[in-house]
Amino acid sequence: MLKHLVLLLSFSTFVAVHASQAPQAPKEQQPTPASPPLGSWNIDKSAVSISGVSSGAFMAVQMGVAYSREFMAVASVAGGIYWCSEGDPQKAKSVCMGKPQEVDSQVQIAKARDLASQQSIDPVGALSRQNIYIFASPKDSVIHPANSEKLSEFYGAFIAPTKIKIETSLESAHGFPTLNSGISCGMGFLPWILKCNFDLAGEILQSAYGTLQPRGDFIPQHLMKYSQAEFGDEKTPLFKDAWVYVPETCAQGARCRLHVALHGCQMNPDFIQDKFATIAGYNEWAETNGIVVLYPQSAKIPKDNPYACWDWFGFTGPDYMTKSGTQMSALKKMIEKVIR
Repeated sequence: MLKHLVLLLSFSTFVAVHASQAPQAPKEQQPTPASPPLGSWNIDKSAVSISGVSSGAFMAVQMGVAYSREFMAVASVAGGIYWCSEGDPQKAKSVCMGKPQEVDSQVQIAKARDLASQQSIDPVGALSRQNIYIFASPKDSVIHPANSEKLSEFYGAFIAPTKIKIETSLESAHGFPTLNSGISCGMGFLPWILKCNFDLAGEILQSAYGTLQPRGDFIPQHLMKYSQAEFGDEKTPLFKDAWVYVPETCAQGARCRLHVALHGCQMNPDFIQDKFATIAGYNEWAETNGIVVLYPQSAKIPKDNPYACWDWFGFTGPDYMTKSGTQMSALKKMIEKVIR
């Protein structure tokens, strides 16, 4: 409104000063150029991993379960068990977020097996190859930390204990901890990226791939925006653009790995611009270790999804946690596009 008022006053002044001259039409504002399509690189198909924070953590788990053949590692940051909400938004809020102790993990384990038998998700036997990293802060006031126990119980039905790592010692607020970026570690607020002197991105990537070369520098020119239009739209819902980080060696054709990093609620460009893609800490490790990092972006839906969460409670339909879920299949298509 203020912008419109300023423009109106400016135009009125122009007319007054140049009243003796013929009126001239204002220049048309040029439309913002569309972002380029997502590219493809020389990716090792056996080295694809995924992580997420909050709603992105639930989504990462869903992707890892539904497409278990595709992922060799999954990391959950402030998330919870597969199919926790059972498609009920009220249960997501009351039980999953606040009282996960009431969740019977055997129900979710049985559901995964049933969906696999229907071929709605990959065979659960394929989960056994995955490395799992679970982060939950005892001070998280948004997603109850006991969710980590339920998620561990779920994975324990399919994966050896030695392949499941749980980190619950860091007393941070709800969000994504970093070494030195974001807001104070104890503040759970936008941008939900927390300065905790804890390199969570490094922990996640090393849990997935083993010992890595030391983290390097984030090179802004290697972070590229791409259009998500070919994978979905506001009905999916996907934001119009997203980001992918491509290290120099990967851009030059070297064989590289792929990590998919999913933001949480209130962490898409409507709320924090590109901060998750620039300061979460993944890019520094990616640059020195030949890892392409994909940063897909969910979108807001008035009423159903006003905070641009990833769908872990069924607002896109009852198949939201299967391979036919709209966001699930969109993410799968992005991964397929990246892999050359």
